[in-house]
Amino acid sequence: MNQQFNTKRFRLVLKSYWAENGRSYLMSIGFTIGIMLLLMLPIAGTPQVIGLLYGLHIFALIGGTILGGCLFTSGAFSAYATSEKGIAAIMIPASQLEKFLVVFLINLISVVLIYTIGLQFHSGIVALANQKIVMGDHYQTAPPELIRFVGFTYFILQGAVFLGSLYFGRNSLLKTLGAVLIITVFAFVFNLFLAYQFTGFSANVFAFPFTFWSVFDGQRYNLSYPPLIDRLIKVFLGLLVMALVFITYVRLKEKEI
Repeated sequence: MNQQFNTKRFRLVLKSYWAENGRSYLMSIGFTIGIMLLLMLPIAGTPQVIGLLYGLHIFALIGGTILGGCLFTSGAFSAYATSEKGIAAIMIPASQLEKFLVVFLINLISVVLIYTIGLQFHSGIVALANQKIVMGDHYQTAPPELIRFVGFTYFILQGAVFLGSLYFGRNSLLKTLGAVLIITVFAFVFNLFLAYQFTGFSANVFAFPFTFWSVFDGQRYNLSYPPLIDRLIKVFLGLLVMALVFITYVRLKEKEI
């Protein structure tokens, strides 16, 4: 097969892939959205703030979005999970780049859609719930720092699961999440170590990787990165996601050889 990229052939492969897998993709997105609504909506029916319901709401925003995206992405290269399916995938009359871009494009649109819908549900349902509260405390939307951390985590994790769906033959999601968990624990501990060393508050620092440090000394202080360091962190994380995608493409070429 000619490995040169051909736009017409790419469109044909895209239509064929969507015709074969589009229904399962839509069902997966619908299931994820349904679970998020089930956990997020209860706060909209209460006349006062209920911590348990709000906790479920935040869990749906963070856990539902991340896990829903991972479950979706984990099936990106399921065609290569077995030798029978793998041979059929290799025999598709298209270049490796075309087959890769078809899967990447559909998964990219889907995971961005899930993340965007989760954020819109969060802000919209919180606003709806606050309209029913006349007096007392109101529900608060998640702070920008938390949204930023969730966004970083979400897209890096999707890149890792995207690679794992091709790298691991079976139980790819469990194996990928296991590897990511080990790396995350290391990054979290290392970040706390740096926070303790720089602030001197060994028992009163709370810090997530790549976000501000929260220090308590009678009152709460948030220590943010300098603007230049903050921009460099964003560039680094963006390059990390791109590197995971590129490694996936290289792995696809190796699989087909």
